[in-house]
Amino acid sequence: GSMLEPDECRKRHPSSNVPQQSLPSLLDLALGARAQLAKERAMLNAINVYPVADGDTGSNLLHTVDAVVAALRNDPAVVPETIGDAVLLGARGNSGTILSALVRTAVLQLGRGVVDGPAIAAALGAGAEAAYRAVPEPVEGTMLTVARALAEASEGADIRSALDSALAGAQRALLETPMQLEQLRSAGVVDAGAAGLVAILTGLIAVLDGVAVVDDGAVFVMPELHGSDPTSRYQYCLGFVVRDGDAEELRVVASEWGDSLVVVGDDRLLRVHVHVDDPDAVLVTAGVFGSVSNVAWSDMRAEMMVQATQRDAVGQVALVYDSTADLPTPDCPNWTMVPLTVHFGDSEFRDYVDLTAAAFYERLAHSPDHPTTSQPSPGAFVAVYADLLERYEHVVSVHISSRLSGTYASALVAAEQFPGRVTVIDSRSVSMPFALGLGRAQAALDAGADPSALPALFAALNDHSDCLFSVSTLEYLQRGGRIGRAQALVGTLLGFHPILAIEAGEVVAAGRVRGEDKLLPALVAEFVERSTRYREIDVAIAHAADPERAALLESRVRAARPGIRSLRILTLGAVVGAHAGPGALGLAYLSAD
Repeated sequence: GSMLEPDECRKRHPSSNVPQQSLPSLLDLALGARAQLAKERAMLNAINVYPVADGDTGSNLLHTVDAVVAALRNDPAVVPETIGDAVLLGARGNSGTILSALVRTAVLQLGRGVVDGPAIAAALGAGAEAAYRAVPEPVEGTMLTVARALAEASEGADIRSALDSALAGAQRALLETPMQLEQLRSAGVVDAGAAGLVAILTGLIAVLDGVAVVDDGAVFVMPELHGSDPTSRYQYCLGFVVRDGDAEELRVVASEWGDSLVVVGDDRLLRVHVHVDDPDAVLVTAGVFGSVSNVAWSDMRAEMMVQATQRDAVGQVALVYDSTADLPTPDCPNWTMVPLTVHFGDSEFRDYVDLTAAAFYERLAHSPDHPTTSQPSPGAFVAVYADLLERYEHVVSVHISSRLSGTYASALVAAEQFPGRVTVIDSRSVSMPFALGLGRAQAALDAGADPSALPALFAALNDHSDCLFSVSTLEYLQRGGRIGRAQALVGTLLGFHPILAIEAGEVVAAGRVRGEDKLLPALVAEFVERSTRYREIDVAIAHAADPERAALLESRVRAARPGIRSLRILTLGAVVGAHAGPGALGLAYLSAD
């Protein structure tokens, strides 16, 4: 539950000793911090001269805090781990990534017990230490210095005293930053990231003082154009997330990539920010350590955004998808996953909720029962839609091909309960192309598209994409009734491996090869032949709990053709895995145009 109890009456007189029972909610506190950053955003951008004068610190900090607001808005009683993930996934830029280290660590520590003054001081101290650890070569006179100073200054038995003293310490340290860093002294400014920390504390204390907060939805912080900085050694500002990787090994390798490096998180979820000359090479290397996603980069010399696959969440539109997209962790705060169900005999599990992909394949190897799957009920969708429509104007609900599942039909039935407010879309895909399509749908919403335009968007995407995969046996597809026109291959595969495709929403045969050693080359050759007409593409690879084989396929794919704008690796979850079976491996592309 919430670490601070909600306040029943928010109007009160300022006090240096706010009673514990009258504390505002976490959402109100986050809104207060966001409101103060919004007021100071332009100023923070204007004084941003370190580590490069790219004029976006205020926007980056605001975007990062807004990710926390979005998580709390979706669930005011959200657990600390979810807040920590939200701030890490929403972090933008050098300053936002450092802030995510501080906030993530502090929130997790506060979630362990009673929150009072000493607990606040201890959490701020742990957060400052995490921020320092996130930067391989910490520089004093920056937000790191102020983070440590505010933690050291924090004292008092109650929360308000701890925050008041922390703010006073932060303000003193902020004024000293020009004396610690030549770039600041020459420009006659204080450090922008450090000033952002002061703004956040100021906003928190304002809410404790009873200042009313209003949640107007997302703040729509579009990426700032990087200002030209001829002193910067590197050309590109790159940020991305690595899931399920080796954090310590990646930190060692990342130290060789460039400058302004910040690495925050752990093996489960890691956020990286770095300035480099070759983003593609960095992403290829990072992909060796885990699944890379949420990639965004900008050209600091050309003063233009050249890549942004993670946009701001649009507060007016929620996006619902089902678990067959194989995205157990939503890419954006306004996304919600509805799980399908897998059955082993009398045991029933919700995909990714009750049964992880790893646990599914372990059970699959030992269970005497063949797994079956079932779609969500219309009632499950009604509950999700009703909840979201309390906070969003409209819901876009995108689902697995209606030729492969009844999920789309269930969603249509549920949508009838909310006339004009839910748009249901048949993606005509599953897994990899489904995940890629969701990203494009969000990009369209970010650009101002009306939800009514998205069905046509998905229809167009299907005309400019392909999905190829292979399975160890056709048994699972056949038993599940999902084999489609690939039925023609049954009985002809002695010594051969099939290459299958998803076309018009159903499984079809695309070829077969003799010998395991010929499978990956054949998959890649078919992929290149089908995608060669597109100059730039986005790619997804999916595997049945076999990351080594997926990494090998990735290296072959990247070497086979230029113009791969992004590449993400997915693990097939329980529902898709129940029909593909162990040993399944696939890839899909979507034209970038």
